[in-house]
Amino acid sequence: MKRNRIRRWCAVVFTVVSAAMGMLCGISAATAADEAALGAPDELRSRLSAMVPAAQCDWFAKSISQNQLTQASDAQLLAILQSLESSALFCPVKRMIDQTPEYEFLMLRRERLNESDTLPDVPERMFVRMRHEPLTLYARWEKDGARAGQEVLYDASKDSKKMLAHVGGLFGVVSMNVAIDGAIARAQSRHTVRNLGMGFILAQLESDLERSRARNVSTRPASVKVARDAGRRYAEVVYDNPGMPPYYAKQTRFWLDLREPLIRMVESRDNNGEVFEHIVFESLERKKLAPNAFDAKNPEYRF
Repeated sequence: MKRNRIRRWCAVVFTVVSAAMGMLCGISAATAADEAALGAPDELRSRLSAMVPAAQCDWFAKSISQNQLTQASDAQLLAILQSLESSALFCPVKRMIDQTPEYEFLMLRRERLNESDTLPDVPERMFVRMRHEPLTLYARWEKDGARAGQEVLYDASKDSKKMLAHVGGLFGVVSMNVAIDGAIARAQSRHTVRNLGMGFILAQLESDLERSRARNVSTRPASVKVARDAGRRYAEVVYDNPGMPPYYAKQTRFWLDLREPLIRMVESRDNNGEVFEHIVFESLERKKLAPNAFDAKNPEYRF
């Protein structure tokens, strides 16, 4: 009896180990297949470098949509990032913005208003609803960030120079129409409400790249690498510029999402190498917004 129990136990162990090895081999085979689909790093460099920027953009956008980049090895990702032109690196994000008339996003923002300021420890956490044509947006500062409770509503078709706003906290009960670039707005940010979102970030990058072209300065990133955060990988792209002004930043560092066409993080440094702006996009949802999304009488809002 004892010998039979041992035989049965050994059979169970063998079955479990065999199944585990089968799963491991299956995963390894799947990973190898994904890598083979993209090609070896040297092959990727050769193929992508031979493409014009528009073709690179198509290839990069397709690779993101088909989830190939999440399965690529670090070596393959590095080969891709080193081979793509700047316009191709950011082309999928630009296409997404251009093809998405309405969406909402959640962002974290820290910025220094003056050179003598220090970068805030606590970021603003902002929930934003946006429509591109005409530019219309609602923004709310969430309770777990700086300036919690503050809200603004902007509609360029009604008044391109003013927004409806109220401060947060206990006294945030009075709403006012204020200038988007007036003293109240400038006391809180280097930007106007029109500058919220990825579209402005892309436009700022393109302006700096255009300045470099005009000066015969390389528009290639100064460095690229695979970055990691919370178990996920990102494409880190860094630009070093001659100086600010006229450039927006001396150095700008981006994290591009490998799962969808999004900028996850952008960080800007001044001529002294100090961070003056740090933005993280926590989420972005492309959707048809409700008819009252930009109505001050929306019961979700406190205007």
